[in-house]
Amino acid sequence: MKRDIGAIAAVCLALWALPASAEISIEAVDACIAKAAEDGTNPNLCVDQAHTDCGTIAEDMHTVATLCFTEAQGVWGNAIAAKLAEVQAKTDENIGAVAAIETKYDVLSALVQCDRMEELSRLTQSTADLVQRQKAGCQSTSSGLAYVRLVWRARSLK
Repeated sequence: MKRDIGAIAAVCLALWALPASAEISIEAVDACIAKAAEDGTNPNLCVDQAHTDCGTIAEDMHTVATLCFTEAQGVWGNAIAAKLAEVQAKTDENIGAVAAIETKYDVLSALVQCDRMEELSRLTQSTADLVQRQKAGCQSTSSGLAYVRLVWRARSLK
């Protein structure tokens, strides 16, 4: 019994030390995108950098990683909404509507691919927790990439 309590305490301490939430700084992502534009490099790498905390969670901690990616997706969603509002405030109604439509379908088309990968993963020997972790990562990445494309396209509006 004492060993069980010790093991439970160790797991709780390990969970406490892990990033249970996504620590994504949209300001850092925006700076990364601006640097990529300046350097002529791929701005999509900014999403990978933003997901470092979630992506480095241990392989045996799928639920924690899934939560981290799910929270990251929420951060991306809020950033997309804020950027669309900014674009709509700077442009005429038509350009703002085009930006919203393009972003919507950027996200939706990527999410379809996440569903496809989930279904294929379920055909393998992968555990349900691993499949869920992968899907959450894919969904968050989809939203992050849509944000990058929106920012990239909106650069000329400054």
